Amino acid sequence: MSLHMNPGPQLSARWLSGEGLTPGHGLALLELLGALSRAASLREAARTAGLSYRHAWGLLGAGARAMGAPLVEMQRGRGARLTALGAKLLEADAHVRKALEGRFEQLRREVRDMLALARPSQQPRLALHASHDLALPLLAQICAPRLQLDISFRGADECLAALARGECDLAGFHVADALPRAAAAAAALGRWLDPHKHQLLHFVSREQGIIVRPGVRVRGVGDLARPGLRFLNRPPGVGPQDDVDLAVAAAVAEGRAEAGFGLRAAAARYDLAFVPLATERYYLALPRRIARGAPLQSLLAAMRSEAFVKGATQLPGYEASNAGTREALTAALAWLKQPRARKRAAG
Repeated sequence: MSLHMNPGPQLSARWLSGEGLTPGHGLALLELLGALSRAASLREAARTAGLSYRHAWGLLGAGARAMGAPLVEMQRGRGARLTALGAKLLEADAHVRKALEGRFEQLRREVRDMLALARPSQQPRLALHASHDLALPLLAQICAPRLQLDISFRGADECLAALARGECDLAGFHVADALPRAAAAAAALGRWLDPHKHQLLHFVSREQGIIVRPGVRVRGVGDLARPGLRFLNRPPGVGPQDDVDLAVAAAVAEGRAEAGFGLRAAAARYDLAFVPLATERYYLALPRRIARGAPLQSLLAAMRSEAFVKGATQLPGYEASNAGTREALTAALAWLKQPRARKRAAG
């Protein structure tokens, strides 16, 4: 298995050294500002970023001196919020990360081509850009004897865009049966894929819901508004999804929150309670032109194998009986746009 990750945060934070901050301090400051953009107070943001309140104050002071103006303003009775400069700093960091990811992907392909010239024989390979999922390492392991599956983890929209541009052979993404996220997925598919040029493969499905600390009474979403109950939401677009789910589960297990959204598999890893809310399907999108090729046939054989189906279903909340089944893009779009059809499919 070959996994190609995005450039590390330490590297992407080096641009702040030009503003008088070391990469380590720059990274800590950016993480604190990101946490503060989602938190109600500086104390809460410091806890989320794994910092002491005193250290957080010191970082903000150093950042203000380096940037020439405050990054956060404190308002009596209203907590803390980012200044315009603080918000712009996060925007600049997102711009740097995006630029670095594109350059790293280009370098990865160049290095792969250089090394291919020195190999006496080439094993068939497929490049998969995928939203993170716990079953992907298992698939790559089962493929290994006959096929090299190069997996690059990134956001779902990025995966579909890369497939549309011809930068990968397959794009992996999750689709929830809840209406807002289903509508967003339909829009992304319609934006990047062409029903005449692309098709889908079923991979796995998995349960999403509320991760709950044992002993806390939570039976549904309505209970989350109960006074005194600390709920940790799962912010979208903040890194590999399973990593975020595991972080939510860890926070609940450590007593930093009573509940939070996440995977049943993440809850099971920490022996936590779980309230199911929705089922997510995971699809692999591919160009029709590679559908009959030998590499894809090897992938299908691995997905349909007993070893994969059995191994995937051992993950709590996972189901893989449809793995390797083809689906037309038009059929998937129709399912996403029809709530009643999704409800019947969910049983």
